[in-house]
Amino acid sequence: MSDSRNSGGMGDKALQEFLSEAQEIVEAFNRSLLRLDEQRAAGRVEPEVINDAFRAVHSLKGVSGLFGLNRMTQLAHTLETLLDGLRLGKLPLTPALLDLLFESVEVFHRLVADARPQETPEGAPRTDSVSVDDLCERIERVAAPGDGKEVDNWGGFALDPALLSGLTEYEEHRLHENISQGRDILRLLAVFPLLTIDTGLDNLKTRLKPFGEVITLLPLPSPAGDDQSIALHVLFGSSVPSSQIVEAVKGTGVEVAQIPRSNRPLQAPAPAPAPTPVASPAEPPRTEGLAAELDDLDERATTLRSVSQTVRVDIRKLDHLMNVVGELALARAGIRSVLETLKQDRALTELARSLHREMRNLDRKLDELQAGILEVRMVPLGQIFDKLSRVVRKISREAGKEIHLTIAGADTEIDKLIVEELSDPLMHVIRNCIDHGIERPEARRAAGKPEAGTISIHAEQRGNHVVIEVEDDGAGIAADRLIQSAIARGFLDENAARAMSRREIFNLIFLPGVSTKVVADEISGRGVGMDVVKTNIARLSGIIDVESETGAGTRLTITLPITLAIIQALVVRVAGRTFAIPLNSVLEALIVQPQDVRTIERREIVTLRGATLPLLRLDRLFRMDRAPGVRDKHFVVVVGMAQHRLGLMVDELLGQQDIVIKPIGRVLEGIPGIAGATELGGQQTVLVLDVAALVEEALAERDAA
Repeated sequence: MSDSRNSGGMGDKALQEFLSEAQEIVEAFNRSLLRLDEQRAAGRVEPEVINDAFRAVHSLKGVSGLFGLNRMTQLAHTLETLLDGLRLGKLPLTPALLDLLFESVEVFHRLVADARPQETPEGAPRTDSVSVDDLCERIERVAAPGDGKEVDNWGGFALDPALLSGLTEYEEHRLHENISQGRDILRLLAVFPLLTIDTGLDNLKTRLKPFGEVITLLPLPSPAGDDQSIALHVLFGSSVPSSQIVEAVKGTGVEVAQIPRSNRPLQAPAPAPAPTPVASPAEPPRTEGLAAELDDLDERATTLRSVSQTVRVDIRKLDHLMNVVGELALARAGIRSVLETLKQDRALTELARSLHREMRNLDRKLDELQAGILEVRMVPLGQIFDKLSRVVRKISREAGKEIHLTIAGADTEIDKLIVEELSDPLMHVIRNCIDHGIERPEARRAAGKPEAGTISIHAEQRGNHVVIEVEDDGAGIAADRLIQSAIARGFLDENAARAMSRREIFNLIFLPGVSTKVVADEISGRGVGMDVVKTNIARLSGIIDVESETGAGTRLTITLPITLAIIQALVVRVAGRTFAIPLNSVLEALIVQPQDVRTIERREIVTLRGATLPLLRLDRLFRMDRAPGVRDKHFVVVVGMAQHRLGLMVDELLGQQDIVIKPIGRVLEGIPGIAGATELGGQQTVLVLDVAALVEEALAERDAA
């Protein structure tokens, strides 16, 4: 089935808005499925989580139909039937059913990508890469209705037939479920003011949630003489004594009565003489007079204000704004230069002072603008951690291993563009943890480990960087196999292998084609992936470290800058040329005398507070010609990534400046240590150093020494 691209006159902008919303709905659907999977394993599934999943596909079904996205509508409709059967208790939540639901998430993602407007040659038909017919057929077979669950005579509870006749099929099912679980059924009578019924209901549900399940809410005739309130009959299932329920709603005016187990029909309860309306935390003081209340109600009913306080912004628009801010920073630097010139002329002292005051205001507002745009670009890492949970579940089942994934720091924020580029590297790391790291159940039993393996992901912000640690409790890296694989691929010989440090050995996993697995399979083992991981992390100005212990597991640590957009930089000069060093990697700068520099094993070092600091001369690295002569002192810029420290030797420190890193041409993009270029005042273009690459270069030199 192919999708019609006729969206009823809706343009590409409206379609993009929908697709952004659809992406969010699919991610919410995925989170609900992950919770269902966890709850199924724990033996208790919350009906509200199934309802969340149902609402997600229902929303996709409704809106996708407006845009003629027929395949998405077809899949959502089929899933709606399946989830409806699940929430009505007609279908058991089995691993096979969850597999279908998770497969649907993958297909939804591909359908969203397929629906994005793409440029095709004029007259050429657009091809659709995703077919949903087979998946829908398999879902329909699973969703075939069963007999459902029945409870004879409602478990002996004396339920009012009038109340039962008002239950929906779903509410009837939830009542059956509560009775079958041995819960008591209680009847609550609540009265709410019309104007605050929403907040009042939310308050009541919050109070009741820890003690059981609200099965239904049915309206009752309002108390005599009160046309400004509404009475509700609340049917509630609970396993705790009714006295706890009474205590939970104390002070709200809600009446609580336990429905007895008998065959006599329960008479409809007489309302309390003057039940006190349920107060809500946000309830405003009551105004006097019916006219005032009607005016208030009319104002609420006719307002067109949106409840949502958020808007979706294309990241490319934010990039453009960030570039504009960068240009403003350059203009500010130019104005500051003019100001310095004015200060030299005594006749213009007053003008210089006025300009200086305005410059301070400009600095403050420009900093606020920059910080605001950066904040808008930040998104939580949970966006990709949710996807990784799905990957772990799928691959572990394919590999025949039981694996628990634990996540900490999902709310850690990082630049949206970095998040997008981080998805694939993290997925490769997880695949390697599952296939190479975690042993099979029988091997884990023999080693005295639990049959289920564990992969832990931990993220946190450290200064201007985000550190992500991925750790498994598997067998660790087999160093001998790694070395053998590298020798077989021609990356080193046996003599070099014997002289390698522990870090060098582990870093062999980042060489193309090197693998510890003897037999390749569909998951990994062909040496494809970890070299890509390191390359992609390096492109993000990040660094990746590996630690492993035989029999105990492996930990990979990824350190990344929070943003690659507009950043502060330290401007330096080396051999007559100017460079910019991202300030988020600069720890300090110091002056070093020539006699303080020592050479150990052909590497220059200095001693800094009792520790050895390796040095890197930028002029030698970039092969720049230097005028002859002996310098009486050196400036050393101490930079750091993760736990590694390096001193960059430069000639001058020119000060700090905000910069926007821009890509460089093909001639320079292959040079290690260069992250991009930027413009300084006076239309001067300088190169921006890639600190992560420089640290890697220094580590490689150290290991080779």
